[in-house]
Amino acid sequence: MKIKKLFFFLAAACLISACGGITNTFDPYVPIFTDPTVKLAETASADFTAQLVDDATSYEPLLVEAGTTVNMGYWSGPGNHGSLVRVLDSINVHCNAQAVPINCGIWDEGAQTSLQYPSYVLMTQEHWYDRGNGTDGQVTIYGITYTDPFPLTFEVADQIWGSYSQRYADMATTFLAATGIPVNAWCFVEGARANRIFYVYELPELRILEAAGAVVVYFAKTQDADWQNPDDWIVGTANAPTPIAADITTMADVEHP
Repeated sequence: MKIKKLFFFLAAACLISACGGITNTFDPYVPIFTDPTVKLAETASADFTAQLVDDATSYEPLLVEAGTTVNMGYWSGPGNHGSLVRVLDSINVHCNAQAVPINCGIWDEGAQTSLQYPSYVLMTQEHWYDRGNGTDGQVTIYGITYTDPFPLTFEVADQIWGSYSQRYADMATTFLAATGIPVNAWCFVEGARANRIFYVYELPELRILEAAGAVVVYFAKTQDADWQNPDDWIVGTANAPTPIAADITTMADVEHP
């Protein structure tokens, strides 16, 4: 199984030439310059959601076993990243065949909090926000300046990450069909800005999924919220916290891809 996972991870990173980019033999410090038009088309497809599900279940098959409760994490805003990691780690104590009931937690980066999806690793190697803040086609990554063959704007970088995040949210439909149980969506978004990925892309998708009965959405009242304490959460997308009205137009301001 470990060999299979390693092969899958390397293959996802190496087969980038098919995506309109520059081939990289999996050096994490060498950027991959994928064409943003190609990436937008890829992440807009339901096939990309299926790919993310495959990424996740290759690490944790229980995610698609009948009777498992899948818990999907979301965060945006200062200080909320660590809170979500804490909650997912707590949930995953119950992600094993002996647990009753079985609860497994994932987020947009990967299964559990340490096993990153090959698809997510590839997104980071494509350096969308770094490239979106390039100047005259020049972008500096890890101290090296490159000529980007496919220059893009910060707004396009946001669209790519937003599309990725929506397909992540759509995984809930597959999990519901496989497990028979609606997905719990745990959101740490107090203090998040209105024009970041959660409020622009993820929340609208969660509303669609909520209306379809695929998710139950929880918003943390504080950064110390405990997933097992109902009093720590506000339920339902209609009750989402009011975001901060603040613009972000440069990489320096991004707290959540």
